[in-house]
Amino acid sequence: MAPLQALSSVLLLLLVAQHAHTAREAAHDYDFCVKTLGADPASAMADELGLVVIAVRIARATVKATGDRIAQLQAAETSPRRRMVLEECAKDYALTVRRLGRAVRDFAAGGDEGRLTEAATLLEQVRGTPARCDKAFVFWVGERTPLTDADHELNDVTVLALKILQHCLNNGAK
Repeated sequence: MAPLQALSSVLLLLLVAQHAHTAREAAHDYDFCVKTLGADPASAMADELGLVVIAVRIARATVKATGDRIAQLQAAETSPRRRMVLEECAKDYALTVRRLGRAVRDFAAGGDEGRLTEAATLLEQVRGTPARCDKAFVFWVGERTPLTDADHELNDVTVLALKILQHCLNNGAK
């Protein structure tokens, strides 16, 4: 029962935390939270920290898939500028995979406040990875990014994990 209460508390937290957003945006956040975390059967029995781990693992899978997609684009690319930008994007996504892996290890090692704060820092560093790639394409190539909406979902999942983690830190959950 407690894990279901944790999921309900997180969902309520996300809705309340969005007081500056419109009702439509809050409903989108709620739907995204339910869809994302609900995709993992373990979420039904997870406590708040478990929900953070699930969100981080989903973010890591998203990053790995985008990294694979970038590698495919690199293999087919003939423009030197586009190839250069894809290389920079690939490096950034590889670093993002490592950061998310470290965050998961921090959670697995225990929920002390120092490790949770370090994990939050890693998640903050991950935010913006798709935007950095987008900006590089515009700046160096003068074109829109080849990244898709699915690639950009990384930010939404990362923000979700950060909001739940912040709730854990504010309530002393370990």
